[in-house]
Amino acid sequence: MLQIALWKRLIIWALCIGGLLLALPNAFYSRVETFNDAKLLNETSDKWPSFLPSSLVNLGLDLRGGAHLLAEVQVSDVYEQRMAALWPDIRDILRAERDKVGTIRLQKGKLDELRIKLSNPTEIDTGINLL
Repeated sequence: MLQIALWKRLIIWALCIGGLLLALPNAFYSRVETFNDAKLLNETSDKWPSFLPSSLVNLGLDLRGGAHLLAEVQVSDVYEQRMAALWPDIRDILRAERDKVGTIRLQKGKLDELRIKLSNPTEIDTGINLL
C-alpha cells in the first residue's frame, strides 16, 4: 500500500476543504445571488455568514439551465426556399398526368407563390385536384 507522509496528507486535506469552501456559494446559488444584490442595497447582508465566500463561479450556459438563442429570420427567403423545394414534387405529379393537363411551365411570380402554366387551360381543375 502507498504510504504518504502526514504533512502531505494534511496539505491535501487543507486544499480539499479550501476548495469546498470556495465552491460552497454555488450550492446556494439563488441565496448568494440575492446576497450579492443585497450587498449593493445593504439591506439583507446579515443573512449570509461573512466568513464564507460569496462570489460565484461563472457557470456555462449548459450548466445554468440552457442557452437562449436569438435568431433573425428573413421570412421572404424562407418562402422562396419552400416554393423552390415544392416545384420538383409538383412537376413530377403533373408530368404523370401530362396527357390530361398538357405541358407544364413554371412562371416567375412573387416569392411566396408558385405559378404554374398549363398548356391545356380546360384541365386546370384536374391539375388542382392532382395537387
